[in-house]
Amino acid sequence: MKELHTRTIWGFLFATVLTASILWGPLSFAILFLIISGFALREFYILCRVAGYSPQLYPGLIAGALLFILSFLTAEQQINYNAFYYMLPVIYAFPVFELFRKKKDPVANLALTVFGLVYVTIPFALLNFLAFSEIDGLVKYHYELLISLFIFVWASDSGAYILGVRFGRHRLFERISPKKSWEGLMGGIFTALIAAWMLTLIFPHYPLHLLVVMAILVVIAGTVGDLIESMIKRSIGVKDSGKFMPGHGGLLDRFDSILLASPVIYFVFRFFL
Repeated sequence: MKELHTRTIWGFLFATVLTASILWGPLSFAILFLIISGFALREFYILCRVAGYSPQLYPGLIAGALLFILSFLTAEQQINYNAFYYMLPVIYAFPVFELFRKKKDPVANLALTVFGLVYVTIPFALLNFLAFSEIDGLVKYHYELLISLFIFVWASDSGAYILGVRFGRHRLFERISPKKSWEGLMGGIFTALIAAWMLTLIFPHYPLHLLVVMAILVVIAGTVGDLIESMIKRSIGVKDSGKFMPGHGGLLDRFDSILLASPVIYFVFRFFL
């Protein structure tokens, strides 16, 4: 009971800070998520070290910060996409740097360094392009999509937990996550759809069908993202990715759904809507 109380309080505080930073404006959003993405990437590299590998921690963090900043400036249209060419010398510096490290498994170290950027940094960087979406031919900061994305994740988590505990009988992916069930997944979709309907009352300029599609995609992609992170932790033999927040584990534990939901939502909005 005490653990649930602690988890609820810290979860509420975290959600409040996250929401406030998004609502405050683009700069506060960018600063907070730059910090979050950096610490989440650090968590991933530390997990790799626990597994016995040696990814390039500081070069990876520098590359991750540069990637997020370039994405923000590009999404805000302060620079164009050609700026991403500056990432090339940073990426090609990884194998050069590995020459001087004298660590075992250099190929694995390089692969994990780059995979950390793909798995952690790029999903956070894509949030910038959701924040600066084009409406009526103008690119402006629109917090509505970001808020909706996180509300769908939170609503899905709550629904999946409540209905999964109460009615969960059929395991979704028992080899990776024994507690997840198909009933919980349906519960997550149900609560996310309720959230979609409520958001149309708050953001009436977004049609219901758009938010419904977004809600379903977020739940499905988020569930897969959760399973992927569980697979990584299980292969390493750890329960949590870190100790970021009491009762909640690490940042990767908090954002595992976003790590796959963000690219999926970006892809759909970019090419289909």
